[in-house]
Amino acid sequence: MSLSVEIEEKELPILANLFSGRFTVSYPLYDLALFSVGPEGAGYRIEFIAEKEDFERGWRIFGTHATEMPSFTDYDECLLASGVTSYENLAEFAGRLGIYRELKKEVRFGIDTNLLYHRFVTVTGAIAPEETILPDIVRQEVEYALNHKYSSRFTADLQASAPTHADVIAEFENRKKKKSRKAAYLAMAEYRDLRDRALLLETGADAAHTSRENDGLIVRGLRRFEEERFSLPVLLTADTAMADLCDAEGVEYFLFRSPYHERPANAGADAFFRLIAYLAVIFGVIDLGSVLVFSEYGGKGNDSSAFRLTFMDEDLHTEFTRDVEVCRKLLALGIER
Repeated sequence: MSLSVEIEEKELPILANLFSGRFTVSYPLYDLALFSVGPEGAGYRIEFIAEKEDFERGWRIFGTHATEMPSFTDYDECLLASGVTSYENLAEFAGRLGIYRELKKEVRFGIDTNLLYHRFVTVTGAIAPEETILPDIVRQEVEYALNHKYSSRFTADLQASAPTHADVIAEFENRKKKKSRKAAYLAMAEYRDLRDRALLLETGADAAHTSRENDGLIVRGLRRFEEERFSLPVLLTADTAMADLCDAEGVEYFLFRSPYHERPANAGADAFFRLIAYLAVIFGVIDLGSVLVFSEYGGKGNDSSAFRLTFMDEDLHTEFTRDVEVCRKLLALGIER
């Protein structure tokens, strides 16, 4: 009997309720506990466990394919994109924002590619989509990363590096690689949420093969925008190299700093379950309590919000199946449980 259930992202809280809101989230391919969770008010208290060095040890297991595996930077991006953590200098930006809005000329904020991956605009709400500029180069960079999949040879190499997890890795064959998952589920999702209200900036150029060249195209496009309109473009970025380029080209910018240390945090339910979903998406699979949460798996359709839960405990599987079926029936009747 299969102990797997396919669910939608919105049904993840039902899984958490099986553990009364107390569980540990791990990455099984590194045998690494990421954080432990307990209920607090209407949300959750998160105690961070994994450190950068733990991820580096996990990387080494996979040799030449290490860059395909989750890094501490990926972990940090999931925390930022979910809204569980924020940039160290977000309050400083809020102060700068007040100054910008007192200017007589219109101020618009160019969104660098890294901020799309961090889902800055929709998660923080610091600026409105109508205030943003989306350069076409940013869109092209994301689109280029969308269609990379695991070959059977690649998954076989990963299985050879971690034979005790071969059955988990087998699910990834012909599914999206990490860079494509990040592009599709973070950056492109943010772009789609913004594009109908943002100003779409056409630079007249095609994205280049290196990030440095693309950075130059973005910055020069914003500089031309300022020259042609009575507006001040401000590039928002978390990339120091991009900030240096803005200095050189005379383009206004704000450089965000990622949190240096992850500390115990309180998270509202919405942010917390975004984090669970993003970790499953970017890592490919996570372990929640004793349940594997797959975002990439054999037989997955086109629904980006679909996940597959694989249970080790038959009683837990039975309880979850019952609860999720009840919730689905209530929703079908227009009743929220």
